[in-house]
Amino acid sequence: MRTARAAFSMSLVGDTEFVLLALPAEAYGSDDRISVVVDGAPVEWRIAEGAHDTRQLLFTAPAGRLDVEVESTLQSLQRPVEGADPARYLADSRYVEASALRGFVDERFGRASGFEAVDAMRNWIARGFTYSPALSAIDDTAVSTMQKAGGMCRDYAHVMIALARAAGIPARYAGVYAPGLTPPDFHAVAEVHVDGDWWVVDPTGLAPRGSLIRIATGADALETAWATTTGNPVRLTSLSVEAADDGLPEGTVDDPRQRYRIL
Repeated sequence: MRTARAAFSMSLVGDTEFVLLALPAEAYGSDDRISVVVDGAPVEWRIAEGAHDTRQLLFTAPAGRLDVEVESTLQSLQRPVEGADPARYLADSRYVEASALRGFVDERFGRASGFEAVDAMRNWIARGFTYSPALSAIDDTAVSTMQKAGGMCRDYAHVMIALARAAGIPARYAGVYAPGLTPPDFHAVAEVHVDGDWWVVDPTGLAPRGSLIRIATGADALETAWATTTGNPVRLTSLSVEAADDGLPEGTVDDPRQRYRIL
């Protein structure tokens, strides 16, 4: 049994359209409780399905204090997550300039392939980067993150994806709930397509990959942002994220030598 919960509050100055990615992917068949209110009054919402079984929570909220809470209970995937042609994940994307890194990848990792290359890239990032919010900016790309040699989970994922794509390995971005992550928050990891399947790679090593819960999947963070708004400025006033796995022993750490898929 796994559980996931996200709750946040925002201050709204006028009618604002929301697209929230906070629900576990459709393939889990999770049991969800959703609450959306402004100044205590319920707001109508609906769910639309996006790529890779991503579920989008859609609503328009008026001015006031917006409070949203999503709680989900799930087991494992009820069916495989709907995929896409892995070749789509070889090209450059907004935050992933793979073509600019081909020379670097050939020089540093050129003799490796498959999992050998993936492991070498993961270890290079893990050993050489500093995990620090102070090193992360909202518009950072894989190249700018490499220049800083640090950032947050989204930045680590973008670099891993860029290196893999530059080596001819399809790679994509996954936004997840991560039981065992401290402090609790939304998390981002990379997935690489090797030997006919997608395998999760997390250079941060911050959470056990065997318990990750998929929320959204895409080329990079542009396609998987947990909140997208249009209409009026918003101000986030609070955010709380929790995730738990009954089968995860307390104190479990990620073993980078193991292969995991997001289940």
